[in-house]
Amino acid sequence: MRVVIVGAGIAGLAAAQGLRLIGCDVEIYEQAPALEPVGAGISLSENALNALDVLGLCKQVAAEAQPIHRIELLDKAGKLLHAAKFRGSDGNSAHLQMVALHRGDLQQALLSALPGLSVHTGMECVGAQQTANKVQLAFANEERIEADLVLACDGVHSAIRRAIFPEAHERFAHYACWRAVVQCSDLPIDQECLTETWGPGRRFGIAALPEDRIYWFACCGSKRMNDPALAKIQMNSLHALFVEFHHPIPEVISKTPPEALIWTDIVDLAPLQSFVRGRIVLLGDAAHAVTPDLGQGASLAIEDAAVITAQIGRHGLDTALRQYDARRVARAHRIAAASRFYAAVAQWRHPALVRLRNHLVRSTPAKLLDRQLSSILDHRLEPVLPAAP
Repeated sequence: MRVVIVGAGIAGLAAAQGLRLIGCDVEIYEQAPALEPVGAGISLSENALNALDVLGLCKQVAAEAQPIHRIELLDKAGKLLHAAKFRGSDGNSAHLQMVALHRGDLQQALLSALPGLSVHTGMECVGAQQTANKVQLAFANEERIEADLVLACDGVHSAIRRAIFPEAHERFAHYACWRAVVQCSDLPIDQECLTETWGPGRRFGIAALPEDRIYWFACCGSKRMNDPALAKIQMNSLHALFVEFHHPIPEVISKTPPEALIWTDIVDLAPLQSFVRGRIVLLGDAAHAVTPDLGQGASLAIEDAAVITAQIGRHGLDTALRQYDARRVARAHRIAAASRFYAAVAQWRHPALVRLRNHLVRSTPAKLLDRQLSSILDHRLEPVLPAAP
């Protein structure tokens, strides 16, 4: 069976590893002219690490990552609203572990596990057509190829999804986000703690990365996409947005070179009723792009790769694709809805609502919040059955 993966991001590379484990011939077609490090930081929680373990990738990824033993949610003065601990700090917390790393380091770790993989770069997929048992892909350079199975891992703006689910549409989450990775060895950052600070209509998160680097993100509410006041913001204006936030947030922004800054409007994908059409399967953001508020975009993509691999290894293809849909659609929808709700609450800006929000978070029993977190992180996956030598 010839399997073609469109997109050499996290979902595509993880799926390639899984499919090679079960003996499939795999090729990847990627629109970028070269596989180079892109993006900023990323966090992987317990469910992602479990999925990586199923795929035989956990050790490679963990070697590039900073362990996170605690998450703290703070108000803009730095006062604690809520904290969640991960096992490793005291051995008694509810959840196994979490790591943070540069997205480029994650991509390289996944690539290192795939020696000899055929990756065709500079191949922008622009369409897909199906016959009874084959898929034909069209590319911007007018090349066409045929495959028995196509895994569409081409992101939130997926051309393949547009071809097979024309009703699908993206939704603006009403905020914009800036991200950067910077060297900040002289700032007092707790290496094992990820913090997120909530102010009125604005948020700021910090996580340590290996090699004395810091990943940070800043969010600001927005009424429309491509707001020029946000898209073209200069570092001094960004600093002014967060100057009243607690130490060391203003200092982190001040140490960030302008060329390190990445700006995006945040969108997610309206729920699809299926991630499969014929012999085409959507994975990752192509299937269920979520807002980054729960840190689950990459984790869900890696889960997808583990699930599709396990099902193909156990069943005939038609059954495997039905089982993939049955295992992924409802879970992805639930996490996407929770993430979008979290984003809306976190972006409240009216002073009375901000005070109410902070009070509710502070006063909610830790066990209740932990139970909500467990519903996302405690997700078990079937093992992948490697092909016989």
